[in-house]
Amino acid sequence: RRVRAGDQFVTGRDHYGTQGAPGGMVGAHGEQWKQMTHLPARFFIMKCGNQRSVDESLQNGLWQTSAVTEKKLLDAFTSCKVVYLIFSVQTSGHFQGYARMLAPVSGGNGVIQVEWMKRANLPFQRCHHLLNPWNENRKVQIARDGQEVETSVGDNLLRLWEDLTPYGNRGYYRPV
Repeated sequence: RRVRAGDQFVTGRDHYGTQGAPGGMVGAHGEQWKQMTHLPARFFIMKCGNQRSVDESLQNGLWQTSAVTEKKLLDAFTSCKVVYLIFSVQTSGHFQGYARMLAPVSGGNGVIQVEWMKRANLPFQRCHHLLNPWNENRKVQIARDGQEVETSVGDNLLRLWEDLTPYGNRGYYRPV
């Protein structure tokens, strides 16, 4: 199904593509990692140096990443097929939106094909309550490029975009 940016739930299905989102995983850290292949979706933080990279990705549906992050994303895509990339321009104080990984681009050059689901600036202040157990329980916005986010935390992070309304003309949103 094709979804326009900003219309992530147009079919009445959640962002997993199913009628109901699954619960988070439980158990010890090692047990969580063993369960990864059974996840309906996986979530990764993508850090970038400038807004231009995000804008170009919105236009061409491609994201360029490092070889290390590419390997993580390809492994995730192979295991579950639903991989969300959550974008943040460094020092912006916001997440800029999120996209779904569609496929790797052949050639192994770090280019990933993506479909943008939401483009809106989500202030980090709105996320302070979300801690990522897969990053030493740090706030979700404190992450390196390619950091995976625990499933229930990623799901809750994406849901925060539902509580934003547009204002202005530069993709900035405010809480409802």
